[in-house]
Amino acid sequence: MRNLKFLAALILFVSFFHNNLQSQEPLQHVKKIYTSPEGVMYINKDLPLYFWVSTTDKDNATQYLLNPAQDSKKYVNPSYLDTEGYNTFRSPSKVDTITKQVVIPEQDIIWELYSDSKPPVTSFSFENKSYFKNSDIYYFNQKFELQFKSIDATSGVESTYYSINGSPFLEFKDNIQIENETLHEIKFYSVDHVGNVETPKSIKIQVDITKPQTEKTIEGDIYSTILSPRSSIKLAATDENSKVKTIFYSFNEGAVQTYRQAIQLATFKEGEHVLYYYSVDNSGNEEEKKSFSFYLDKTAPMLVDELIGNTFVANGREYSSGRSKVKLTAMDNKSGVKEIRYSINDGEFILYEQPFYLSKSGQLKLQTFSIDNVNNQKVTTIMTDKSNISYVDLSGPQLGHTFEGPNFISRDTVFITSSTKIRLSARDDAAGYKRLEFTLDNAAVEEYTKPFTINNEGLHIVNYSGYDNVENSNTNTIATFIDNTGPQIFFRFSIVSENSIDVKGKLLNVYPSHVVLFLSSTDMSVGYDKMYYSINGLTQKQYTSLISDFQKNKAYTIDVVSVDKLGNKSTQTIEFFIE
Repeated sequence: MRNLKFLAALILFVSFFHNNLQSQEPLQHVKKIYTSPEGVMYINKDLPLYFWVSTTDKDNATQYLLNPAQDSKKYVNPSYLDTEGYNTFRSPSKVDTITKQVVIPEQDIIWELYSDSKPPVTSFSFENKSYFKNSDIYYFNQKFELQFKSIDATSGVESTYYSINGSPFLEFKDNIQIENETLHEIKFYSVDHVGNVETPKSIKIQVDITKPQTEKTIEGDIYSTILSPRSSIKLAATDENSKVKTIFYSFNEGAVQTYRQAIQLATFKEGEHVLYYYSVDNSGNEEEKKSFSFYLDKTAPMLVDELIGNTFVANGREYSSGRSKVKLTAMDNKSGVKEIRYSINDGEFILYEQPFYLSKSGQLKLQTFSIDNVNNQKVTTIMTDKSNISYVDLSGPQLGHTFEGPNFISRDTVFITSSTKIRLSARDDAAGYKRLEFTLDNAAVEEYTKPFTINNEGLHIVNYSGYDNVENSNTNTIATFIDNTGPQIFFRFSIVSENSIDVKGKLLNVYPSHVVLFLSSTDMSVGYDKMYYSINGLTQKQYTSLISDFQKNKAYTIDVVSVDKLGNKSTQTIEFFIE
């Protein structure tokens, strides 16, 4: 056949070898030829090509190595493709396979072959999970699936492989589940269908579900949970994985703030405070909020001086004898007193341990230095001349109250009537009593001048305070119940009336002469005391037992009076006829 340039068969031989490698190293992949399902042939560009011909397509057919023209022998057997991607081999004319005639118009026969020397490119993704990256480590605050995606421009991706923490490479088939908190160093690469191997890449992944931990420290004054204006609060947080991102804090019901430096307490108000604080790490793990309750104590102890020993008064001035001593008492209602020091006539401040003697003559200047357990302190001059020493009265008046009129005590409650007067009293043996004030049921404060009464029935609360001439006070409370209502009266006959009779226009129940009348009474507050009755206007009698001995053919009117233990009365009239 003229100018035979067609290929009867193209057989490509590829030699390869396979060696087992150590873990973490990529597997050995053969460079090869690949025919796609669509019949497209790809060859690794590094492989040599040999052309063979045969007169049949049978597997056992004799094959003949195709030799090139004289001037091409140097470049074939083997030969190599020079172009990446699409390559062709041509015969000048197409020949009809039946007639064996050249197809007119003449057309080349084209054999296609794709050369591929470039490896795939592999990337990873995290199912759109949020993460934090620090240096070369990806941190996640939940378990997730790691995915790989690979693309290859020519022959296509055959497989992707991965290795975790130095384990042997495995073929990637399903998403990788990352759950525990250990550091995962993952190497991965892909190989295409003709054996081009991607240079392995690696990522480091850490699942971080551990919350940071924040600790507080107090610098400066502290006593139990009491702090001073000179105290400061420091917050420090730790996180082993993605590290701490931010520390937050707030006070009481205030806004949340970002912690940057020690919190100074000098500007805070004295009193109870609650510090709330927590941290968030870079993975988004948020610590449970912690709290620290404390009292900010800005007040130095109150100091009281007291003169003990022999004294006397002349010309309105109090004098002390040489045996008199000064007693110093410091009071602090929060952190407590740490120490007292005193100085006489500008001398050295001495630690106070027990009462001390005054100078017997001359000018006297006494200064005190009191300090509490959080170092609040105050220097006070309490005397400038020994002749001005005064007794300090810290107690308010002694208080009391009495009831003038009906009153009855039951179950820790005083029951009175609206006619009962309440008398308040006060006594002060030191500075002397000055005034009494009271409130009724939290109404406006009134000054007490005389006994008073309460009109409305029910429970009432009287709070009263007594003041001496230096405004010391004491307070007392009276709980009293106003009861103006008499007992309820009940009556019952021993026989049920079966008829009635009209007597002077009144319809009266009729009973036989042997009937007996029973009386009873109940009081809701202080209780029933006595009951009286009068028959047809005769002399009143105290009820002690049943009423009987009624006369026949006679109408009866019985007036009943019941009295409770406060003297409140109630009445009832009972009318009937004896046949």
